[in-house]
Amino acid sequence: MRANLRCSAGSARPKIADYPFTTVEPMLGMSEVDHRQMVLVDIPGLLEGAHEGVGLGLEFLRHIERCRVLIHVLSGISPDPVGDFEAVNQELTLFNAALTDKPQLIVFNKMDLPDARAAWPAVEQALAKYDLPMLAISAVTGEGVLEMLRRIQVMLDALPLPDEAPEELVELSPAPDPKAFQIDEVEENVWLVQGVEIEKVVKMTNWDYYEAGMRFQRILSALGIRNALLEAGIEDGDTVRIGDVELVWGYDNALGE
Repeated sequence: MRANLRCSAGSARPKIADYPFTTVEPMLGMSEVDHRQMVLVDIPGLLEGAHEGVGLGLEFLRHIERCRVLIHVLSGISPDPVGDFEAVNQELTLFNAALTDKPQLIVFNKMDLPDARAAWPAVEQALAKYDLPMLAISAVTGEGVLEMLRRIQVMLDALPLPDEAPEELVELSPAPDPKAFQIDEVEENVWLVQGVEIEKVVKMTNWDYYEAGMRFQRILSALGIRNALLEAGIEDGDTVRIGDVELVWGYDNALGE
């Protein structure tokens, strides 16, 4: 999986690579909209496993931590633009769950191509469940680009200035580890898995897509939940509850609907 993530594109001339994403390294650019300027950074496509350092994933994710608004640029000719968006957001969650709380804008690109234009209504409908602002553009013809930049400016204006001091001091305490989880056998052959990270991943997983299900299995292993369930004594056919989803432990030690 590869997909683009841009942060809060301007007049910069990024280095182009022969990949489904745009740049081979983060590139800064300045954009002027209605006589106002804003800085954007083009982040290369995030590979699955970026949160574990695959490719230059950790370096790219640290850039994203400093961004105030996240813009997901989906390729209109991708076989699965919805899956691309979900996979990138899962990598953000696994690296730092707070990243997905940043304001986000979904941008569907390549509207100059007939196949992309035809696919846009279905993609828009599939992504509506995330309740995020969305629009379609063509970077080639400029269709929708000015609207996109104005939307980003509005999103930035809605945020407090980064150097604003808090009105009063607050007592800080260590935040709980979002990757931590708890497993309990709540009934015979029924297991409850609780945890900030895994419950967020479950909500973000589109079970209609095979690749999304396989991605969930890999995340389950990466978080240590698969081994923990085995050590707890789970058996084939047992039910596993995570958030609002019930899954069945299968004969290949995997979870499925």
